[in-house]
Amino acid sequence: MNELYTYIGAGPVYLENLNASEGLLPIGEVSKLELAIETDKKELASHVQSGGGLADVVSRIKGVNISMDINSLSPENIAMALYGSVTAAASGVVVDEPHDAYPGALVSFVSPPDLAVPPVVKNTAGDTTYVVGDDYELSPAGIKIKVGGAISAKTGIKVGYTSLAHDVIQMLTNSGDSYRLVFEGLNEARGDKPVSVELFKSKFDPTSGLGLIADDFGTLSLSGSVLKDTSKVGAGLSKFAKISMV
Repeated sequence: MNELYTYIGAGPVYLENLNASEGLLPIGEVSKLELAIETDKKELASHVQSGGGLADVVSRIKGVNISMDINSLSPENIAMALYGSVTAAASGVVVDEPHDAYPGALVSFVSPPDLAVPPVVKNTAGDTTYVVGDDYELSPAGIKIKVGGAISAKTGIKVGYTSLAHDVIQMLTNSGDSYRLVFEGLNEARGDKPVSVELFKSKFDPTSGLGLIADDFGTLSLSGSVLKDTSKVGAGLSKFAKISMV
C-alpha cells in the first residue's frame, strides 16, 4: 500500500542577508509561508477539425513567488519590510535639546525619555525653569505643554533628560537586500517528520501595510520573488530551491 502523505506544517524560518551576511538568523513567529509558481502559457489552437480544441500547449516559468506573514515585529523585521535600516541607541544624558513649545501641544524629544528621571525644561535663555504639573506634563514621547501655564505662546525651550535605550529604524534607506531563506519545518500530520526547505536567493517587496493602531496582534505581510542562484551548478540541481522530506 502506498504511504499516505498529508501535511500540516510548522517550524521556524531563518533568513541570511546575502548583502551583509551574519549567518542564518531566526525571524520569530511566522504564520504563513507560501510558494507559488507563475507561468506564461502558450496555446496552439487546433484547426484541422470542427469543434476547436488545442493542438499543443507550452507552459513557461515566468517566476517563483513567495509570500510570508511575520508576527514578530522586531526592529530588524520592520526594517526589512520597510526597506530600511536599524541601529541601536544606548541610554544616555541629553543636555539642552532645543524645541519650540506651544500651549496645549506635544513636544516630542529626539529620543524616548526615561520618565523615572524628571526632565529639566528651561527657556532658551536659561533664566526660567518650567515646573512639571504646572507648566507641562510628562509623556512617553516627551512633554505636553499645559494650557494656562507659564508657556502662553510659542516659546523656545531647551530640555535636559535621560534617554532610554532604543532601536532606531530609518525607513526607505535602501533598495532591498537579497536573502537566503531556510524553513526548518515539521510535518505535524506525519508525526513531526522533518521537512526542510531552502530558498537559495529571494528578494522581498516592501510591505503593503504596517498597522500602527489595531485591536489584534500585528502582522508584517511580505511578498517577493525567488531568484536564480547562478552559483548552483551541476546536472539535476535546481538554481532556485531545495526541499528535503523525511
